[in-house]
Amino acid sequence: MSHQALIISGIALLALGTYAFRFAGFKLGGRLTLSANATALLADAATTLLLAVAAIATFYQGEDFAGFARPTGVAVAAFLAWRKRPLIVVILVAAALTAGLRLLGLK
Repeated sequence: MSHQALIISGIALLALGTYAFRFAGFKLGGRLTLSANATALLADAATTLLLAVAAIATFYQGEDFAGFARPTGVAVAAFLAWRKRPLIVVILVAAALTAGLRLLGLK
């Protein structure tokens, strides 16, 4: 099997699995009752997973440390989001700051 066929097969398998999970959730959603504690735990688990992915993407590029410019940009973006600035402002300021720090030689 060629490399390209393997990638296409993997994408198709992931798409089929995603569809199956969504369909099962639709069909079983009304039949399955969860306690309030279990529902809260599932919501917290999703948030924790997203936070972990964001932290890894912030601090690492591949297997190496991404440098100090990216975490600084993310910290500024988090601060601006906390201050409820518009999303476009958050993105542009964080990107400009990160690019400026890299231009100054801070990796």
